[in-house]
Amino acid sequence: MTETPTPRRRRTSAAAGDPSLDAATAARARMARATGVLMALVPCSAETARRLLAAAAEEAGTTVEESCKAAVALLTGQDEPTSLRQALRTAMRLARSGPEQGPGARLLPRAEVLREHIARFRALRRELLRAPEDLALQSRLDDATYTLCVMMGRR
Repeated sequence: MTETPTPRRRRTSAAAGDPSLDAATAARARMARATGVLMALVPCSAETARRLLAAAAEEAGTTVEESCKAAVALLTGQDEPTSLRQALRTAMRLARSGPEQGPGARLLPRAEVLREHIARFRALRRELLRAPEDLALQSRLDDATYTLCVMMGRR
């Protein structure tokens, strides 16, 4: 027995052609694109990127929509208001470096000491890839990771 396919009905809604929905959809698309741009440039999570957009808008005294346009303009090279561009770059710099600390509050290690610890960390990571069940090796890698975090003042 063969069934004849029923023709598909086009879904219609009461809001079809509603300009407010089209504007809302366009705004969500701009926000998504700006979020993606910041995630690539900083790098950060989507939530952090949205917070950066809001912080830049607040600092520049504009809307988040304008902040989204400025973020996309950073990628495309278009001109945006200087105050908004500067606010966005400041927010990105702060996101990359973490919270500001007072002058002299953080001492960076000498380059050769840092290289030595990074080499130790990488060697332990390679060893752990070869023997993932070795708990003592995992503990040594955790210690090396913690040491690097403390040295750089980062989590």
